[in-house]
Amino acid sequence: MNTNTTITAPAAAQAPASSIVRLQGVSKIYGSGDAQVRALDDVSVGFGAGEFTAIMGPSGSGKSTMMHILAGLDAPTAGHVFVEDTDITALKDTALTKLRRDRIGFVFQSFNLFPQYTALKNVTLAKELLAQERPDFKQNKKAILEGIEAEGRALLSKMGLAERAGHYPHQLSGGQQQRVAIARALALSPDILCFDEPTSALDPELTGEVLKVIRGLAEQKTTMIIVTHEMAFARDVADQVIFMDGGIIVEQGDARQVIEHPREERTRQFLSRYEESSVSGQ
Repeated sequence: MNTNTTITAPAAAQAPASSIVRLQGVSKIYGSGDAQVRALDDVSVGFGAGEFTAIMGPSGSGKSTMMHILAGLDAPTAGHVFVEDTDITALKDTALTKLRRDRIGFVFQSFNLFPQYTALKNVTLAKELLAQERPDFKQNKKAILEGIEAEGRALLSKMGLAERAGHYPHQLSGGQQQRVAIARALALSPDILCFDEPTSALDPELTGEVLKVIRGLAEQKTTMIIVTHEMAFARDVADQVIFMDGGIIVEQGDARQVIEHPREERTRQFLSRYEESSVSGQ
C-alpha cells in the first residue's frame, strides 16, 4: 500500500514537500472570547498522489473543517495549505477559485445539484461555461459542445446512470443524485477528489451504490480524500486512515492496521463505541 501520507503531532514538524496537497501548522478558530472554539490545532499532514486517505473521528473532531481547508473552501486562522508548490492560503480570491476549479473536485454530503437542470446538464455545465473562454469557441461551438456532452454521457455511464441523463434531481434517488455529483466533480479532471461524508444522507441500501463507485475510482489510483464513518469500507479500500479528535490527528497509518489494531487509546475507544452502536442498530 502507498505510505506517502505522514502525520505530525509536534508543532515544529512539517508535512513532506513531495505531497500533492499538504497542511503545515494549520489551526482554525471559530468565534471569540468565551465562545471561542479551536476546530483545528496546529495540524500538519500530507497526501501523496494516487493515494486514497480516509479521515475518521467523532462529531466535532475537525474532520470536515480540515477537508474544507485543504480544498480551499475555507481559510485557516493560522498555517499554510500547499497544492504541490502553491501556497493556496496566499492566493487572492480569483486565483484560488481557478485553482479549485482546475485541480480539486469536491463532493458534498447533501449532493448540491442544480434542481433546474438534468443530470447531464449538472455534469456538463461547468465545462460548457469554461469552454466559452476558448478563443475558438464561436467558430467551433457546435463541435465543442457536442464533445462536452459526449464526455458527460460517458461519465454518467461510468456511474451506472446512462439511462438517467435526462432526469432532474427530484426524479432521482439519493444514491443516484450522489453519483451525479461525483460525475460532476470528475468532469473537470481534477488532480484531487474530496468527499465530505458522501453517504451520510443516504439509506443503507443506497450507500452501497456510492461506495461501489468510490471503490472503482480508488482502483484507478485517483487521489482521493474522504471523510467517512464507513469503517469496513475504509479498512478494505483506503490506503491510509487518519483518526482525528479534538482538532488534532491522534493516529494515522495503514488503513487495516489503524482500524483493526489501533495504537492509541482514543482510537480504540472510538472504534469500540462505533462497533457497539452498529450492533445495537441491527
